[in-house]
Amino acid sequence: MNRDEILSKVRKNNTLDERELWVQINSLGVSTIAIPILCLFFLLVRIFIGNTHVSDLISIIFAQLLVQAYYSYREEKTKLKLIKIIIFSIIFLIFMALFFHEIIFIN
Repeated sequence: MNRDEILSKVRKNNTLDERELWVQINSLGVSTIAIPILCLFFLLVRIFIGNTHVSDLISIIFAQLLVQAYYSYREEKTKLKLIKIIIFSIIFLIFMALFFHEIIFIN
């Protein structure tokens, strides 16, 4: 198969070619790193100015880690990845409960 046949087949099947797939995977990897770093930055700013309500940012961090761990587990089922999912789920649920507690009872 020549290049044009491969490209037409890819377009016909509506799938990503190798370069597009590489770009998509790398962009998701960058966002996987950027979101927790931004949340940690905002968390530190809140703590520095004396705001102790940080459970929402911690929930976002662990939600992102949980989603990434779940997707990874779906592709390759290992015991370590399942343990990560369980740990991230528990931490996420704890901080979500704290977040709602802060909204309902403290404010």
